[in-house]
Amino acid sequence: MTPDYLDPEMRRTDLAWTDWPAIEAFLRDELICRVAVNDSPHPYVVPQSFTFAGDAFLIHCSRFGKFAKLLAENPHVTLVVDRPVALLKAPKGQNTSLEYYSVIARCKAVMREQTQDVISHQNAALEKFRPEKDYTPIESGAANQIVAIRCEIERLSAKKRILADGQYSPPGQPRAPYMRFPFERGASLSGLADDAFDPDRFRPAK
Repeated sequence: MTPDYLDPEMRRTDLAWTDWPAIEAFLRDELICRVAVNDSPHPYVVPQSFTFAGDAFLIHCSRFGKFAKLLAENPHVTLVVDRPVALLKAPKGQNTSLEYYSVIARCKAVMREQTQDVISHQNAALEKFRPEKDYTPIESGAANQIVAIRCEIERLSAKKRILADGQYSPPGQPRAPYMRFPFERGASLSGLADDAFDPDRFRPAK
């Protein structure tokens, strides 16, 4: 079911990405987001690994760095997740472009530092990266070094441009004769070999 926070409105209506099952699959597959927090005079932006939890993004950071300090001062953040797909070229210079997927989420960050809260958060986040559950429990000492951050989504918009979907040119303009040069598949969970999720990897040999 499409969540209430998905905002389909944007200037280029032809690029609006509103297929929620596809957006959700994209967010569960991608590995890195960029998070912008308020700072003065410029936003402070950091790359983060993340787990999409349906209504929030799960991230974490050191308790002792600038990122945690800025979040404590102002919990409003913007997250960006994107994937370039191909370089597009046509005779006119203005028709040099990209195929891509992109999601922007405006969120409020909820921070947790209690040991058990951090461990629970990290166990939930690990479902994405280690669904085989081949790891030993998270130690309290490690949990006490970080802050668990749940970025609760207030508004999310998604945008894509894929030639196969007919997204060639802005409405009212002639269809450009693009040549398409795909990028090699970037980092994503679906790009890993099956043995990356072997549940027997760390079991002692009998």
